Amino acid sequence: MTALVISIILWLVGVLIIMLGYVAVGKLKGVGHDLLRHAEHEKGKDNSASIVMAIQGKIIDVFPVYMINIFTAIIGIVLIALGFVAVAFTFR
Repeated sequence: MTALVISIILWLVGVLIIMLGYVAVGKLKGVGHDLLRHAEHEKGKDNSASIVMAIQGKIIDVFPVYMINIFTAIIGIVLIALGFVAVAFTFR
């Protein structure tokens, strides 16, 4: 019974980590677009702040966000696989 509970917990944590990767990518892209938009508004007021925000926004846009998805997917799949190993101990 304990192995079954552990396997369900591992499955849930694995799925949660996979979903959090996609949420993090969406938020990261949103922050990049917000920085670029805010840099446009600051252009006339404060040039140095505008330049810094534009650089930060472009760095976030260039960052390979697919690597976050791959990394979280691998970790989540490993946890789900460990959940199946725990189920195997249930029926041993």
